Amino acid sequence: MKSFWKSFLAKAVGVLALILIGVMIYSATTGGLATIPETIAGTFITPIQSLFSGLSDGVSDLFDGLTGGGDLQDEVEALRKENAELRKKLVDYDRYKQENDWYSDILGLHEQNADYTFASGRVIGRDPSDVYGNFTISAGSNADIEVNDPVISTDGYLIGVVDEVGLTYAKVRTILDTTSRVSAQISRTGDTGYTAGGTLEQVRRRTIRLTTLERSSGVAIGDDIVTSGIGGVYPGGLLLGSVRSVAPASDGMTLDAEIELFADIYNLKQVMVITSFDGQGSSHE
Repeated sequence: MKSFWKSFLAKAVGVLALILIGVMIYSATTGGLATIPETIAGTFITPIQSLFSGLSDGVSDLFDGLTGGGDLQDEVEALRKENAELRKKLVDYDRYKQENDWYSDILGLHEQNADYTFASGRVIGRDPSDVYGNFTISAGSNADIEVNDPVISTDGYLIGVVDEVGLTYAKVRTILDTTSRVSAQISRTGDTGYTAGGTLEQVRRRTIRLTTLERSSGVAIGDDIVTSGIGGVYPGGLLLGSVRSVAPASDGMTLDAEIELFADIYNLKQVMVITSFDGQGSSHE
């Protein structure tokens, strides 16, 4: 028995040696000795890879057959389109709701000021380099808007005045701008002054100055400031802001008050233009 196994082992070693010699000769004649390891590996590994690749393809085909791969893809695509449509409807709903809220605000202001006529406009343009927050709205002469019409927020705070008008747009100069001048008064006492733009630091914190206040005005921190109505450009009683600080003016005769604006001028989305009101244009500042 032992002689049998020895004979069998010798034959097996001999066959394996012949195979290796044949592989080496083939490699030397085709790709050089450097490819011998790759050739040997390919001889034994490639059939195994082919076997597993076939099994993988078979499993994939079986899964597609069981789940209806093509139908599933169609359903996924249909759901994607449906989801996109629902998102669009949601955006439309939000826009309509927002506009409805704005129109409700307009109605409320009109009920409080029956002599006002309004035009509504969306903010459609800003110059990022403009520190004063001036902007363009989506309504113009087609909505009866004219230069010098006052502009307010949807909650009734003064924003500025129309500076330029086109057919379908208008440019608004805010009260932060140094060229803006508004006759305003202390709501509590009725004393009047004129607004003026402040320093860049004051502009950044949304404040303006109320100048030429008499020392006897009794202005105090926290007082509300409103338009006086003098001059016929702005109706009286529009809210501007509240007093943040008070200091003697450079002339030594009057007081200057720093006014923190109620309106968030840099983040407006919709505004209202007062196209007419009682006393409009009655006199000049």
